[in-house]
Amino acid sequence: MIVMPRRSVTRFFIPLIDVLILLFCIFLLMPFVSGQPTPEATPDEKAPLEKPLPEEVKTLQVMLNEANKRVERLEKERQARLTDRLAVCVMEIDAKDGTLTYFDPDRHEIKSEADAIRAIAKQKALASKGGVVKDVYFLILYPRRKAPFPTTEQVDQMKGWFKDVTFAFDIPG
Repeated sequence: MIVMPRRSVTRFFIPLIDVLILLFCIFLLMPFVSGQPTPEATPDEKAPLEKPLPEEVKTLQVMLNEANKRVERLEKERQARLTDRLAVCVMEIDAKDGTLTYFDPDRHEIKSEADAIRAIAKQKALASKGGVVKDVYFLILYPRRKAPFPTTEQVDQMKGWFKDVTFAFDIPG
Protein backbone atom coordinates (compact mmCIF):
# COMPACT_ATOMS: atom_id res chain seq x y z
CA MET A 1 0.00 0.00 0.00
CA ILE A 2 1.25 3.51 -0.93
CA VAL A 3 1.52 5.99 1.85
CA MET A 4 1.54 9.76 1.39
CA PRO A 5 4.79 11.37 2.40
CA ARG A 6 4.73 13.20 5.66
CA ARG A 7 6.50 16.21 4.22
CA SER A 8 5.55 17.88 1.00
CA VAL A 9 8.24 18.48 -1.61
CA THR A 10 7.05 22.04 -2.20
CA ARG A 11 7.93 22.88 1.39
CA PHE A 12 11.54 22.39 0.38
CA PHE A 13 11.55 23.95 -3.14
CA ILE A 14 9.69 27.21 -2.47
CA PRO A 15 12.28 28.56 -0.01
CA LEU A 16 15.04 27.27 -2.29
CA ILE A 17 13.62 29.16 -5.28
CA ASP A 18 13.31 32.32 -3.16
CA VAL A 19 16.96 32.08 -2.16
CA LEU A 20 18.03 31.51 -5.79
CA ILE A 21 16.05 34.56 -6.99
CA LEU A 22 17.63 36.65 -4.25
CA LEU A 23 21.14 35.49 -5.24
CA PHE A 24 20.43 36.24 -8.91
CA CYS A 25 19.26 39.77 -8.05
CA ILE A 26 22.40 40.36 -6.04
CA PHE A 27 24.46 39.11 -8.99
CA LEU A 28 22.70 41.62 -11.27
CA LEU A 29 23.25 44.50 -8.86
CA MET A 30 26.94 43.82 -8.22
CA PRO A 31 28.30 46.05 -11.04
CA PHE A 32 26.26 49.02 -9.79
CA VAL A 33 27.19 48.60 -6.14
CA SER A 34 30.88 47.86 -6.60
CA GLY A 35 33.25 50.81 -6.60
CA GLN A 36 35.39 52.05 -9.49
CA PRO A 37 38.31 49.78 -10.41
CA THR A 38 40.85 52.57 -9.96
CA PRO A 39 40.85 54.72 -6.86
CA GLU A 40 39.85 58.33 -7.38
CA ALA A 41 42.38 61.06 -6.87
CA THR A 42 42.22 62.95 -3.64
CA PRO A 43 41.10 66.58 -3.69
CA ASP A 44 44.71 67.70 -3.16
CA GLU A 45 45.77 66.00 -6.39
CA LYS A 46 42.90 67.62 -8.37
CA ALA A 47 43.89 71.18 -7.43
CA PRO A 48 46.91 71.40 -9.80
CA LEU A 49 44.79 70.13 -12.71
CA GLU A 50 42.24 72.93 -12.25
CA LYS A 51 44.81 75.68 -12.83
CA PRO A 52 45.39 75.09 -16.57
CA LEU A 53 41.66 74.63 -17.23
CA PRO A 54 40.85 78.34 -17.84
CA GLU A 55 43.61 78.53 -20.46
CA GLU A 56 42.19 75.44 -22.16
CA VAL A 57 38.71 76.98 -22.14
CA LYS A 58 40.07 80.12 -23.75
CA THR A 59 41.76 78.16 -26.51
CA LEU A 60 38.58 76.18 -27.05
CA GLN A 61 36.58 79.41 -27.30
CA VAL A 62 39.08 80.79 -29.82
CA MET A 63 38.82 77.58 -31.84
CA LEU A 64 35.01 77.74 -31.67
CA ASN A 65 34.99 81.36 -32.90
CA GLU A 66 37.29 80.43 -35.78
CA ALA A 67 35.06 77.50 -36.71
CA ASN A 68 31.95 79.72 -36.64
CA LYS A 69 33.63 82.28 -38.90
CA ARG A 70 34.67 79.51 -41.27
CA VAL A 71 31.12 78.13 -41.42
CA GLU A 72 29.73 81.61 -42.16
CA ARG A 73 32.31 82.13 -44.91
CA LEU A 74 31.51 78.74 -46.48
CA GLU A 75 27.77 79.47 -46.40
CA LYS A 76 28.35 82.83 -48.13
CA GLU A 77 30.52 81.17 -50.76
CA ARG A 78 27.91 78.50 -51.37
CA GLN A 79 25.17 81.11 -51.79
CA ALA A 80 27.35 83.25 -54.03
CA ARG A 81 28.24 80.26 -56.16
CA LEU A 82 24.58 79.33 -56.52
CA THR A 83 23.65 82.78 -57.79
CA ASP A 84 26.69 82.81 -60.05
CA ARG A 85 25.79 79.57 -61.76
CA LEU A 86 21.98 79.64 -61.81
CA ALA A 87 19.50 81.77 -63.76
CA VAL A 88 15.81 81.45 -62.91
CA CYS A 89 13.16 82.00 -65.56
CA VAL A 90 9.72 82.45 -64.03
CA MET A 91 6.76 81.46 -66.20
CA GLU A 92 3.08 81.71 -65.35
CA ILE A 93 0.08 79.69 -66.41
CA ASP A 94 -2.79 81.91 -67.53
CA ALA A 95 -5.97 81.26 -65.53
CA LYS A 96 -8.23 82.05 -68.51
CA ASP A 97 -7.06 79.45 -71.01
CA GLY A 98 -4.06 77.66 -69.46
CA THR A 99 -1.41 79.06 -71.81
CA LEU A 100 2.12 79.41 -70.52
CA THR A 101 3.50 82.96 -70.49
CA TYR A 102 6.73 84.67 -69.50
CA PHE A 103 8.04 88.22 -69.61
CA ASP A 104 11.32 89.13 -71.30
CA PRO A 105 10.66 92.23 -71.01
CA ASP A 106 7.61 91.81 -73.27
CA ARG A 107 4.95 89.19 -72.71
CA HIS A 108 5.56 85.96 -74.64
CA GLU A 109 3.14 83.04 -74.88
CA ILE A 110 4.15 79.43 -75.30
CA LYS A 111 1.46 77.50 -77.13
CA SER A 112 3.44 74.77 -78.86
CA GLU A 113 6.61 72.75 -78.50
CA ALA A 114 8.35 74.97 -81.06
CA ASP A 115 7.58 78.03 -78.91
CA ALA A 116 8.95 76.20 -75.85
CA ILE A 117 12.18 75.22 -77.66
CA ARG A 118 12.61 78.80 -78.83
CA ALA A 119 12.05 80.14 -75.28
CA ILE A 120 14.49 77.63 -73.79
CA ALA A 121 17.17 78.56 -76.33
CA LYS A 122 16.59 82.28 -75.74
CA GLN A 123 16.83 81.90 -71.94
CA LYS A 124 20.00 79.82 -72.22
CA ALA A 125 21.54 82.47 -74.48
CA LEU A 126 20.66 85.21 -71.99
CA ALA A 127 22.03 83.15 -69.10
CA SER A 128 25.39 82.59 -70.79
CA LYS A 129 25.77 86.26 -71.66
CA GLY A 130 29.03 87.83 -70.51
CA GLY A 131 31.14 84.70 -70.87
CA VAL A 132 29.74 82.96 -67.79
CA VAL A 133 27.71 79.83 -68.52
CA LYS A 134 24.76 79.50 -66.16
CA ASP A 135 22.21 76.75 -65.73
CA VAL A 136 18.66 77.85 -66.47
CA TYR A 137 15.96 76.83 -64.01
CA PHE A 138 12.39 77.21 -65.24
CA LEU A 139 9.87 77.91 -62.48
CA ILE A 140 6.30 77.46 -63.70
CA LEU A 141 3.70 79.11 -61.47
CA TYR A 142 0.09 77.96 -61.30
CA PRO A 143 -2.64 80.67 -61.44
CA ARG A 144 -2.99 82.74 -58.28
CA ARG A 145 -6.72 82.17 -57.97
CA LYS A 146 -8.53 78.89 -58.31
CA ALA A 147 -9.29 78.27 -61.98
CA PRO A 148 -10.22 75.33 -64.21
CA PHE A 149 -6.92 75.75 -66.00
CA PRO A 150 -4.44 74.22 -66.44
CA THR A 151 -5.96 70.86 -67.20
CA THR A 152 -4.09 67.63 -66.59
CA GLU A 153 -3.40 67.32 -70.32
CA GLN A 154 -1.90 70.82 -70.42
CA VAL A 155 0.36 70.07 -67.44
CA ASP A 156 1.53 66.83 -69.07
CA GLN A 157 2.17 68.74 -72.31
CA MET A 158 4.26 71.35 -70.45
CA LYS A 159 6.25 68.61 -68.72
CA GLY A 160 7.00 67.16 -72.17
CA TRP A 161 8.18 70.54 -73.47
CA PHE A 162 10.62 71.02 -70.57
CA LYS A 163 11.73 67.40 -70.13
CA ASP A 164 15.34 68.17 -71.17
CA VAL A 165 15.83 71.11 -68.78
CA THR A 166 15.45 71.70 -65.07
CA PHE A 167 11.97 72.90 -64.17
CA ALA A 168 9.42 72.84 -61.38
CA PHE A 169 5.77 73.69 -60.87
CA ASP A 170 4.87 75.87 -57.94
CA ILE A 171 1.87 77.62 -56.43
CA PRO A 172 2.49 81.38 -55.98
CA GLY A 173 2.71 82.49 -52.40
